[in-house]
Amino acid sequence: MDMAGQLGGLSGSTTVTIVVTDVNDNPPRFPQKMYQFSIQESAPIGTAVGRVKAEDSDVGENTDMTYHLKEESGSGGHVFKVTTDSDTQEAIIVVQKRLDFESQPVHTVVLEALNKFVDPRFADLGTFRDQAIVRVAVTDVDEPPEFRPPSGLLEVQEDAQVGSLVGVVTARDPDAANRPVR
Repeated sequence: MDMAGQLGGLSGSTTVTIVVTDVNDNPPRFPQKMYQFSIQESAPIGTAVGRVKAEDSDVGENTDMTYHLKEESGSGGHVFKVTTDSDTQEAIIVVQKRLDFESQPVHTVVLEALNKFVDPRFADLGTFRDQAIVRVAVTDVDEPPEFRPPSGLLEVQEDAQVGSLVGVVTARDPDAANRPVR
C-alpha cells in the first residue's frame, strides 16, 4: 500500500512461494542394535551374508550414507567386507575370506553407518553415525577326509617281498564331529 495505507492510496498483491529445503540435521539410526545371519562354511568368497539398513529422517542426498565394518578380534581380520547399495542405501555384508566352522563357528562385527554429507553447522548435535552389532553364525558342511601329508611319494624296491610295509598314510575328518575314517 502506498500513502502509508491512508484513504485514496493504492495497493497491489502478489504470491510468494517459499521453498524449504532439507539440511542434514539427522544422523542415521539402526532400527535394531543387533542383527543375526547364518551362512554355510562352503559359501564362496563374494557371497552376500545379509543386508542391513540404517534409517535417516532427512530427505534427498542428506539420506545418503556409507557403512564400515569394525573387525572382530581374534578372527585374523577382514573376513567380511561391506558395500553400500546406492539405490536402497542398504549395507551389503559379503564374505571376503574362506569360512571354517571348525575354527570359528561365530563371527561378531560392529557395523557403522555414517552420513555421507555432513553439514558442519550441526556438528554440535553430536556424531552423525550409529553402530549395530552383526553376528554371523557359520553352519557346518560335511567335508571330505584330509590326508596327512596331503601328497607325497612312496618308493619301494623292485625286489621287495610281498606284504612289505611301503609307507603310512593317514587321514582325518576335519568336521567338528571328527568321525573315524576308513
